[in-house]
Amino acid sequence: MRTVVIGANARAKAIADALDPVSGLVVVCVEDYSSIPDLPAGVDIVNLTSGTSFDAVQAAQRFPDRYLDGALMAHPEHVGLPETVLVYSGSAEVFARHEQTLAQLGSAIYLGPDPGTASLYDAAMLNFAWATLIGYLQTAALLDVEAKTFTPLLTQWLKSTVVDVIEDYAGQIDAGRYPGDEEWLELDEPLMRHLIAATEQRGLDSGLPRLIQSLTARGIAAGHGRESFASLVNVIRAGQTS
Repeated sequence: MRTVVIGANARAKAIADALDPVSGLVVVCVEDYSSIPDLPAGVDIVNLTSGTSFDAVQAAQRFPDRYLDGALMAHPEHVGLPETVLVYSGSAEVFARHEQTLAQLGSAIYLGPDPGTASLYDAAMLNFAWATLIGYLQTAALLDVEAKTFTPLLTQWLKSTVVDVIEDYAGQIDAGRYPGDEEWLELDEPLMRHLIAATEQRGLDSGLPRLIQSLTARGIAAGHGRESFASLVNVIRAGQTS
């Protein structure tokens, strides 16, 4: 059976170009889950449409025992590169049968049998990307110089320091302990107010630094003042009630 790619967007075209034409796989990449058509019985289905975990679970119910949900963590031009990240969840049997074919799209990572997991990872990683990039744009607006002049400094800082901080925070979150040995919320919060002042003095939108300061103030009010910045995960988990 020939490979069938359902979808007319740029992502679907890139997927079709990258896949073996005789893999025997049906790949769906349409605008939303409501656009997924009825498909013949007996074929394995990999769905790379963007949506929610609830959408993915409903789709799996339409195609029991032959459905694999996935998420492409890249733009269409990155499809087919080995370093491009794609995550999958749902039928372990479908993933095992087609893992080599899916590797033609990029790094194929299986997250488990719950069909909603891949979509949740997609949303979470987009959250990380957008939060990081809006921070970059805020920095560009604040410095008001040619972006190419300060970007190497930022990328060097990310690689040399921020990556290590993230890995340290991962351990703190898993342990549920947030030692404030080197930095703590009561130390950070005045610096955030300095950032708000510098932003507003330049006539810029201060929504982002105010959001960070607000979360930090709530963390301090909740008793985390001597704990690290990672302790704000508890404020986020508590929602608006904290």
